Amino acid sequence: MLSLLKVLLFSFTAALSFVSLDALAYTEAVPFVHEKISVLPSGKRVTVSFRERPCKSGECWEADAGMWGIDGGIPRFITEVFLVSIDGKEFVIPRKFYQDLTNTYQLRIFEQNARVVIELKGGEAAGAYTARFKLGGMCGFEREVCAEVCKEIWERTTWYNAFAYEADPRCGSGIQ
Repeated sequence: MLSLLKVLLFSFTAALSFVSLDALAYTEAVPFVHEKISVLPSGKRVTVSFRERPCKSGECWEADAGMWGIDGGIPRFITEVFLVSIDGKEFVIPRKFYQDLTNTYQLRIFEQNARVVIELKGGEAAGAYTARFKLGGMCGFEREVCAEVCKEIWERTTWYNAFAYEADPRCGSGIQ
């Protein structure tokens, strides 16, 4: 009986050695959530709240184009919330600039040329993307979308709306 138990234990251990621990961890995907306050080298305090949620029944349609993070099929998760504040002041990013980002798995905040950059990575294989929001002062932003490893920009959008940022008198001339 003891030898049978040893054989079973050895067989189980051998079988586990062929299974990656990452594969075991990804058996059930969960929506991406990032709720964090970061202090950048310049001293700026950046608060980001980013949340995805599963698609509700009948809400998400099969996507061949128009959504980042999926290469055909129905996305598992869609972005529900993307809120940013810099030094306690809300930075408005309209929903239309993040609702097409799906299946996110990483969010990173850093500075580049005195601008706050929020970088999102999502999808996998042919549907993988990197989206960078380059925040220009408090007056607007640029969004760039490229592959997982950015060698060429697939989409570039510059958004500036004086009405949204009318509280800041420095916004009269566009992105700072």
